[in-house]
Amino acid sequence: MKQTVKQWLSASPWESVLSVNKALCQAQKVEPTTQAARHDKAQRLWEGAVARKTTLKEVLDLCRECHELAPFTFNNGNTFAAIGRALVEDWLKILPPVEGQIVRTTIGHYIAGLIGRKELLQVLQHFEESWQRETAHVDRMAPPVVAAVQN
Repeated sequence: MKQTVKQWLSASPWESVLSVNKALCQAQKVEPTTQAARHDKAQRLWEGAVARKTTLKEVLDLCRECHELAPFTFNNGNTFAAIGRALVEDWLKILPPVEGQIVRTTIGHYIAGLIGRKELLQVLQHFEESWQRETAHVDRMAPPVVAAVQN
């Protein structure tokens, strides 16, 4: 299968990460605070990736790595999971709603460290095949999925 390589984060500068975290914190009535050293490291990683072309797997790995750095005191996992899910939203609109929800949940769980890379890649590969079958007659962009499942 073909990997789609693109600038996944071109519309998501670090300021948008901060905005997502702030909105999540406000919804829970907690002050959006950061851990200074961890925040700076996550910000550098993120900003270094914004202009880079990567695969979906690589950008989801970045979201997971930033989550693991824990730059935010509150809603750290929710922040990066929300961004990861948003990256594939256009693709998921083509899938049946239940399948789209499975992909969203899988991406969120991967970023938050609840499942491993193998499980993520298996789910994405499964739905890439489904996406290709459903859109074989339509000339659209390639799905944002990884090549082969790797252990």
